[in-house]
Amino acid sequence: MNILRNSRTSPTLRQLISLARNSSSSTLEQAKFIVEPLKQRQIVRVKGEDVISFLQGLTTNDMRQLQTSSSIYTMFLNKAGRVLYDAIMYMPPKESSTVLLECDKDICNELMRHLKLYRVRRKIQIDNVADEFNIWSAFNILGEPSINSNSSTIEKLNNVDGIDVTQDPRLQILGHRIVCTSDKSWTDLSKVYENTIVVEPPSDTNNFQLHRYKIGVAEGVHDMPPGKQFPLEANCDLLNGVSFNKGCYIGQELTARVHHTGVIRKRHMPVLLSVPLAADSSKAMLNESEAKLGNILGSVGNQALGLLRIEQVMKSKELSVDGKPCHVEKPKWWPTSLLTNVSSKEEV
Repeated sequence: MNILRNSRTSPTLRQLISLARNSSSSTLEQAKFIVEPLKQRQIVRVKGEDVISFLQGLTTNDMRQLQTSSSIYTMFLNKAGRVLYDAIMYMPPKESSTVLLECDKDICNELMRHLKLYRVRRKIQIDNVADEFNIWSAFNILGEPSINSNSSTIEKLNNVDGIDVTQDPRLQILGHRIVCTSDKSWTDLSKVYENTIVVEPPSDTNNFQLHRYKIGVAEGVHDMPPGKQFPLEANCDLLNGVSFNKGCYIGQELTARVHHTGVIRKRHMPVLLSVPLAADSSKAMLNESEAKLGNILGSVGNQALGLLRIEQVMKSKELSVDGKPCHVEKPKWWPTSLLTNVSSKEEV
């Protein structure tokens, strides 16, 4: 859906839009998976008999899902209901008292302090195990996985000791998340897939950050600085990251109220830039009336991620960042009903 169908765009931007849309016709590209180490992510091991109930009161998602799911997406909030940290949780096979918590490495120690603050007298062990485990991603560069993301497929990929493959719990188009021991190399991981699909290493034009931005998915403190955004603005509800019936947790009250009675006017959305942004460029997005509609959170080349006012962006005839034209489209994975809920009700 082109939400700027009436906008006037530059020839360069039109070419970029056409290229992005037509790239899906490449059969060769559809057959490729990029296998990439996510060096910005680290693992914290949380262990103890009460680990599920302990984390249940600290995060947006229902930790009990780990009893039947290999991974879940969640967020830690502050008391005001704003996002502190995003995380993906894993429960190792046959280890019901252990959770591996994947987080941004820049706040790993900060998150551990946060956990220890609320541990009180619980017999919970919290350790940074970055030297033991690495996080990888395997994804189709067009967001159209050539491997069926069902349990039998994932099971077939988990035939190597020290390598655990799971579907990314946020969206199928994000591919696979891989937790492996630190001694595993790209060659080791590529062999996991070699009998199923063609794999390649990441490059400047094909990498996971770029893939995420094309889809409109944030990850880590660079995209979500602690205390600056609400979880529903970060699409946590659309990314399977929040439970609205699990009970109380830190920041739950505002999140629940907004979900049931309010409207999320701003959300993360993908942005196509006509010109890559320089480090000192303005990150504000403006319309033809010079009204500010949001900010760019991060960019890779011509692709960016923004926290934008949905309704105003959709109605605008022209959009620009740092004085250069840009283009925004509603993510294909958003539910069709979402836009009908954007109105003049209570703002978050």
